[in-house]
Amino acid sequence: MASDKEVEVELEEIATVEEKEKEDKGKEEKKEEAVNEGNIYSTLSSPSEHEYGVPSSIRSYTVNKDPSQGIQRKLRVYRIVSLVLFVICILLLIVVLVLFMKLNGTQPCQAGELTDESSPKQECDLKKCQELHQENYKQPQRLCSECGKGWLRFENTCYFLSHNRLSWQQSREECQRKGGDLAVITNERVQMYLSKKKDNLHYWIGLNLVGTNEWMWINNTVMTVRYWGDISAPGKCAILAGNEPPQRSWRPSSCSLYLQYICQKM
Repeated sequence: MASDKEVEVELEEIATVEEKEKEDKGKEEKKEEAVNEGNIYSTLSSPSEHEYGVPSSIRSYTVNKDPSQGIQRKLRVYRIVSLVLFVICILLLIVVLVLFMKLNGTQPCQAGELTDESSPKQECDLKKCQELHQENYKQPQRLCSECGKGWLRFENTCYFLSHNRLSWQQSREECQRKGGDLAVITNERVQMYLSKKKDNLHYWIGLNLVGTNEWMWINNTVMTVRYWGDISAPGKCAILAGNEPPQRSWRPSSCSLYLQYICQKM
């Protein structure tokens, strides 16, 4: 009988343990359900329910079938820009060349024009000068020829203002050696021009006293204009005084004095 009771007790204990296990399992399931109900996010039953879980069979992709097309478009744009810049550069170059030619170009020789060889802007064009004076002069080649280094051109006549000092006769010989003679002043324009060039110095000119009281030019022409200043000084040769006004800058002087001189040639 004792053994039967022991068996019954063991069976009861086993049943009790199973019931406890069932109760514990039930409590765990209830906890999980409560947790799931309180969480706004729920476990997806399948990946396809996700908004991004679109099956690959219905997805659309934008694929550049030919990558070289984009490169070609860029090259066309670069070529157009380069062409525009090249045209702009050519136009700017033309403008620069035109301005350079206007500023440094050769001006034609005109009648009565003041032309100084020291200034390239007033350079006399030989061919145009010859055409201009062909009807008025028998020797346009000589008239329009270059004066030479150190000479100044005015009204188609060349003038040379010396730096060294000589007597009147020596000055004339030196001018003749250069292909000319002492300057002969025949009008007010020449007088004013030479007066601006003499820098307050005294220059011999081609005027001397012949006989007792007659002043003659070296080319044997009589004075047609007179710009005498102080004529009380003794002397038989005339000078152009740079420290006097142009209207009265001539004065007599001793021909033996060593002064600068003005040469003239055609």
